Amino acid sequence: MRHLKSFNEFIFESQGGQNVVDAILVALETDIQQLLVRYEKSFVEQFGREMSKYDKELTRLNIIWDMVKSIEIYTQPTDTLIGVVSSTSSKGNLEINAVIKRDNVEYDYKTEAIYAGGHNIQVLHYRYITKTNLPMTGNSTIAKEYAERIKKMTKLEKLNKEITDLRHRINKNDDKIAKNSKVSDDEILDMIRTEDTTIDVTWDIIVSRGADKNYKDRADFEQKQKEYIDNKIDFWKTKNIKWAIEDTKNAEKQIQKLESKIEQMIPK
Repeated sequence: MRHLKSFNEFIFESQGGQNVVDAILVALETDIQQLLVRYEKSFVEQFGREMSKYDKELTRLNIIWDMVKSIEIYTQPTDTLIGVVSSTSSKGNLEINAVIKRDNVEYDYKTEAIYAGGHNIQVLHYRYITKTNLPMTGNSTIAKEYAERIKKMTKLEKLNKEITDLRHRINKNDDKIAKNSKVSDDEILDMIRTEDTTIDVTWDIIVSRGADKNYKDRADFEQKQKEYIDNKIDFWKTKNIKWAIEDTKNAEKQIQKLESKIEQMIPK
């Protein structure tokens, strides 16, 4: 598979007489950007947020893919683009008029891009109504390359979902930390008491059970009992506060790694 070039690279190579599809893409760069802006507006209305860099790149690829399919199916790599102009149809759609030369014969190519939308970015597409006296070639090499790029981009959706889940986890941790940080030691002790009755054992109970032989004296028992209770309280704080703080730190590191991975996967 050939390397998909950026627009600037397309401009450089198309001016050297490369594939007619590439040449048309270069000529229609501004129109492609306008189609993207149009979709951005509907995106904000539909989803209530601005498009991310990922959203924009996937949308741009879908726009170009649809355009390439409509052109390439009628063209040959050896064709020459004589000229191409764009305009707005009476319906407000992008209209493309081109003259393509093949074997010293000039052909007219006219197509209108009709926005078909979709419930998400993955199904966004433009339907092209084409009129041309060019014989259909059925070519799809470049279109398949863009389809592969889109397939790769949709893999990023999983990474973005992971980031969303991690941020949700961080938010839950933040709520847990804020709530549990306000709990007093006495309140913690009351919660522990429902599961561990040993914290209320007194010296008199120890003596009545004949377990006082395990301690030097009452002071020794009470010291050890205090240490036991303090450890229980500390563990509650660790489990309900410290672990949440550590989990947030780990989640933030994972987000950074995922965002870096996404950044590398999105074409510059």
